[in-house]
Amino acid sequence: MEVSQDFYGTSKHSAGGLQITITEWTVYVVLSFIVVLWCYFKWKQRPFEKVASKMTGPPSYPIIGVLLEILGTPQQIIENIIKLFEVYGPEPHKLWLGPYFAVTIGKPEDLQIILNSSKALDKSKFYNFFKNTVGEGLFSAPVHKWRQHRRLIAPVFNANLLDQFFPVFNEKSRILIENLKKELGKTQPFDLSDYIMKTNLDIICQTAMGYNLDSQSNKESEFAEALIKVSELDSYRVLKPWLYPDITFSIYRKLIGLQNIYKTLHKLPNQVIREMKETYTQRKMQNKNNDIDANNGDKRRLKVFLDTLLDLNEASANFSDEEIRDEVVTMMIGGSETSTITVCFCLLMLAIHPEIQDKVYDEIFEVLGDGNQTITIEDTTKLVYLDQCIRETLRLYPIGPIFFRQLQGDVKIYSGNHTLPKGTICVLSPICTHHIPELYPNPWSYNPDNSDAENVNKRHKYSFIAFSGGPRGCLGSKYAMLSMKVLLSTFLRNYSVHTNIKLNDIKLKTDLLMRSANGYPVTIQQRDRRPTYKKL
Repeated sequence: MEVSQDFYGTSKHSAGGLQITITEWTVYVVLSFIVVLWCYFKWKQRPFEKVASKMTGPPSYPIIGVLLEILGTPQQIIENIIKLFEVYGPEPHKLWLGPYFAVTIGKPEDLQIILNSSKALDKSKFYNFFKNTVGEGLFSAPVHKWRQHRRLIAPVFNANLLDQFFPVFNEKSRILIENLKKELGKTQPFDLSDYIMKTNLDIICQTAMGYNLDSQSNKESEFAEALIKVSELDSYRVLKPWLYPDITFSIYRKLIGLQNIYKTLHKLPNQVIREMKETYTQRKMQNKNNDIDANNGDKRRLKVFLDTLLDLNEASANFSDEEIRDEVVTMMIGGSETSTITVCFCLLMLAIHPEIQDKVYDEIFEVLGDGNQTITIEDTTKLVYLDQCIRETLRLYPIGPIFFRQLQGDVKIYSGNHTLPKGTICVLSPICTHHIPELYPNPWSYNPDNSDAENVNKRHKYSFIAFSGGPRGCLGSKYAMLSMKVLLSTFLRNYSVHTNIKLNDIKLKTDLLMRSANGYPVTIQQRDRRPTYKKL
């Protein structure tokens, strides 16, 4: 082989009269590498493409997959998701989320298989986007950590411990009633979420950390403001693929001046955890001689979620401070925003359907009378129709319209006799399942009778998945239902709620959660504390 230079000084390699420049060699090497990489990728994709070939689904494009069909504004995203299921129905269909293979799971029989499979406990890569906020709490933890924490934390949500929270539920709900008095007599609608969010945030801070945030008193709260900004920031990231890499997201936060927002969010929980650990140790020392448990020494003291985590640590759970904070923050965020959206939607539904609202109020009057007595856990079990209204709200407007599970092994589903290969992302969609006409006639109408015992017993157990299901279902569902019942019954025994909008006027949007695009505009009137049936 001879090496020579051309007129411009470019090196050439000669082999048998063939001359090749260094640039050409580089191009050949790069192209060869790309071809090898593509062949390897296609080889790895063989199991997915084999299943995909047997399924229908929206058109897919190289690299971006079906993202063009789904992404858009928060309102367009939920419209696209609903349209997708209207076209393809609840049967499994394929989705290429960029290079990742996904399958929609909408039929209850298939949901039961996926949600209960030990191979479908991983929540997929998309949940990594929330780790700046909630760390590795139960919501986003990898399977090995989730198993350990779930086993330890599950007993926290028993009826005896939840009963202790009722004084907080009642107190914060009464403050809400006082604050709403300024809206009486006004004809101009106000947005419910402005009031309900502060109430739920105060409730969850008190019951999770034992901290009185008191945001309902219009005090400035660094934590509350950070929580709102973090929610907006995380949802923006999910919708913008170019922000998926951590380094890009970090640069973006600096550009918009929010590089320390997550530190601000964690500042209060970290401070409270430090103080409570010190107090816990002091009580332990004081009660040691009397052989009294640190948290039971003072019977008047509310035992909150953080107390229980410290108890678990004392019993060799070995939670780090960071892990304790992650679990507390997970509960606080999950317990404030999700309950707020559901309560707001429920009150809006009752305003749109006054005959249903009257029926709810009559039940509340029958159970609680016309006084101002506090509501007990026994009272909530008697509010059966109110429970149906909350569940119907969650059916019609599930807070999480879709969620993901990534398979850690092959799983065979009922529909189509498909075997989904390891690595498949399962897209589970309450917004689809809850609107299957065969399960719920007139699925976009509001009918609390859908949730009465007789109708529930006729349907498959996994026809309702507002709280997910299976081993990794929502641990706080009972807590959420109890707190919402107290808040709603307190609201409705004091005020009737009204609106000029119709059910068809409601437009949805989704970021991390699904909510009303135009808020929850209502007016309120004072109750005269008499059952409506006596007015007839």
